[in-house]
Amino acid sequence: MFNTSQFVGKDLEVLVRTALTHGELAPGIALAVERYRSKSSLTVVEQRQLQILDSAISDGCVVAVQVQSAKR
Repeated sequence: MFNTSQFVGKDLEVLVRTALTHGELAPGIALAVERYRSKSSLTVVEQRQLQILDSAISDGCVVAVQVQSAKR
């Protein structure tokens, strides 16, 4: 898995494209997307991008990646 901290604060389109390209919703990307969702003034384009991501998730094209803690 790649470092997702570089995506915080980036454009929503980049986040959605990354999730679609890799077929996974990494924790850092999921967090950044949720920050967009919490905005009260989403543009029509941002709303559409979120719909595309939601559709891909519901169709199984994008799966959420869970962080596993190391067992000692």
